[in-house]
Amino acid sequence: MNTQNELPSSGHATMRPRARLISLIGDELISDEPVAVVELVKNAYDADATKVKVSFEGDNPLDPDTLIIEDNGHGMDLPVVLSGWFEPGTIHKKAGQRTPNGRPYQGAKGIGRFAAARLSDSLYMETKRKGKMDGVTVLLDWGLFSDDSYLDEVSIVYEVETLPQLKHGTILRLDNLRSRRSWTEKDFEELHNRLSRLISPFQNSSGQAEVSDFEIELDLPGYPTLTGKVEPHEITTKPKYKLSGRVSAEGIFTGRLEIDGKLHKKFSEEALGSKGETVICGSFGVEIRAWDRDLPGLTPYMLEYNLGAQSIRGILNNYSGVSIYRDGFRVHPYGEKGLDWLSLDTRSRQNPTLRLANNQIIAALQISRDNNPGLPDRANREGLVHNDQYAALKEWFIRILAHLEAERYEVRPREEPKPEELSSLFEPFDMALVVKETKDQLGVKHPVTKLVTQKEGEIREGVKRLQEHYSRVLLAAGLGQLIDRVVHEIGAPLAHVNRAVNGLEKDLKDMLGAHRANQLNDRFINIRSYLERIHAHRDWLLPRAAGKRGRTESFVVQDEIQGNLDLFSSLIAKQGIEVERKWPKDPLVVHMSRSNLGQIVANLLDNSIYWLTHHHGDGKGGKIQIRLSQLKHGFRILLSDDGSGVPPEDRVRIFDPEFSRKPHGMGLGLFIARQVMDMYGMLRYRDDGPLSGACFEATFERKVGH
Repeated sequence: MNTQNELPSSGHATMRPRARLISLIGDELISDEPVAVVELVKNAYDADATKVKVSFEGDNPLDPDTLIIEDNGHGMDLPVVLSGWFEPGTIHKKAGQRTPNGRPYQGAKGIGRFAAARLSDSLYMETKRKGKMDGVTVLLDWGLFSDDSYLDEVSIVYEVETLPQLKHGTILRLDNLRSRRSWTEKDFEELHNRLSRLISPFQNSSGQAEVSDFEIELDLPGYPTLTGKVEPHEITTKPKYKLSGRVSAEGIFTGRLEIDGKLHKKFSEEALGSKGETVICGSFGVEIRAWDRDLPGLTPYMLEYNLGAQSIRGILNNYSGVSIYRDGFRVHPYGEKGLDWLSLDTRSRQNPTLRLANNQIIAALQISRDNNPGLPDRANREGLVHNDQYAALKEWFIRILAHLEAERYEVRPREEPKPEELSSLFEPFDMALVVKETKDQLGVKHPVTKLVTQKEGEIREGVKRLQEHYSRVLLAAGLGQLIDRVVHEIGAPLAHVNRAVNGLEKDLKDMLGAHRANQLNDRFINIRSYLERIHAHRDWLLPRAAGKRGRTESFVVQDEIQGNLDLFSSLIAKQGIEVERKWPKDPLVVHMSRSNLGQIVANLLDNSIYWLTHHHGDGKGGKIQIRLSQLKHGFRILLSDDGSGVPPEDRVRIFDPEFSRKPHGMGLGLFIARQVMDMYGMLRYRDDGPLSGACFEATFERKVGH
């Protein structure tokens, strides 16, 4: 029987959405899991919470299966849960535009809560309204929202309870994360990065933080470095250049430029456009933080934070780009790592001396719903609608950026100083006036004039080399201060950790009994061995501290080399490296700085162990040979290994500062070793070593007591 014939040919009908619509909202409109978590955090902000905690839990801390999001907002009672939270696409936020405490709503489409469907198989919610005795619990099993059911056929379990453990606010518990996907360390790093930039770290036109009363905490037991209050790295708050201000709807920019934290220039009523040209997207604020990413530009940060240039560039890479913040919250994906939505890199390539690349700036465009209604979100919550107002926003930002670039161009050196442009320290060696006077008195062809001119050139070249060496000494002095600080500061924390480990072991024996605690004994042995290694490194640094660094003394060279081998003994044993010593039977006694010799040997050993591990595999052995021979006026150390060696194209660069093939290398070890060697002789790479890998020769022929 054809049932269609029984239906009326005209009339009224209603749409019945399938239950899978809920999962579609989560899967199709939320791009990935970190974005889904961000949406739930934004819901906490809309609930007037001052703090939200995001916790991952599970039996395996490295692979948790439960996510808990807890806030201290105003919470919900049963009428709000039934009439608001249970209604996809509710308009109660849109109608009010602002929260009871006056915050602009971050979610206005009523779909953010269903981000949970992308994250887990189930959702358990506990919520209590501020000032209420009872709360509400809700259990959502996303498996019920299948293709076979209609949305109005799915029954959701709720119950009114006292919830004494909850003062007010909302707790969302999302179980069975791993059935959806397995979170990795990279995912957690991405989540931390997203959350750290969710709230604007920039100031508004009044000099106040855009959002000052909302804090995000992340709890990741398996990843302690990502746990705690979520904030951007401190380096991002200390730019070389900072331009901040606001452009009016008439295209007038008012702001200030700071360089190295000091006011450089004020912009007052600066016209950015042609006469009569208006900003069709509306007035907006801007802050641009910029860095010079070359080694001179990064050296102050290297010294302050004890990081290599590569590490600092990595931090800037994570945060660099131009973000858009609406009412203090970032609009995704602007500012994402590597997203050059303004084509700044193309612009920089065309004029690299003047223009800033995308990875040189951390910037914010500050818009609002009130001032910029023509910049709405896309339906999938991934960016803004690409309309004329959006194009105008991009264009006006570039005009502001050009002002910063012009000022930077004026103050930044663009070429090496000429030889005659000597610093005041070296002014006594400037013979320019002597040469001029000689030429005037004797003539340019006089033998004395020629001799003076020749010597002036030799002195100029000598002073240039002296200036270069002086710069290296300043860098070494800065590194020395870092060593002093590390030596001083690391002692107390190590003592606390030692006491904590001892206390923990005792507490476990009391709690678990001696037999069960003894089963954990190997782990405590490992922890103590790691602590001993840290102590050994600190002890090695002690002679480099200010009071002893550079002090000459008499000692046996073999003893210092062996002492450094002992320092690396755990790494050598772990890798299974065979160390062959070829040196004189009689003690080779010298009179020099023992710490300087140790620094050179330690850097060579550290490099060798790393590349042997890289070449042979972790724990797969390798060989190091150390030859010590006495010279007429000193001694020579030849350290070689059977690793991969140094590629020919790198051999001219391995002693340069910052150059390193190690993924996390600072590129300072061999550079510093060669600088230390300058007063004693020569450190060089040899391609004819006794073993098949790298070979370094350190020849000591001066100031060694012979």
